[in-house]
Amino acid sequence: MTAIELARFTVRQQDIDTMLARRPAMADALRERIPGFIDLRLVRLDEHTWLDIVEWTDRPAAEVAQAAVMQVPECTAVFELIDQVVSMEHGAVAFHAGSAETVRA
Repeated sequence: MTAIELARFTVRQQDIDTMLARRPAMADALRERIPGFIDLRLVRLDEHTWLDIVEWTDRPAAEVAQAAVMQVPECTAVFELIDQVVSMEHGAVAFHAGSAETVRA
């Protein structure tokens, strides 16, 4: 069962363009170097607050990746621009409308 990581964080106004410019390299590095990575989406919640939605093959892959990403320069180049981590959560996907597979929680 796939897992979703939700990371809510803030970025200072002067760092937003740099953070956005570094995201493609971060996504490529995750895809190439971190086992279990599926997808990464970034949602802007307000002027300074963002939500990363990261999809992993399963919860164990997400948990291993939490430490592994700190060794990936393309990831730390984005993380250094985060002003504050507001919350970080992981959960298992219980329903996915885009999938033919039935998922039971």
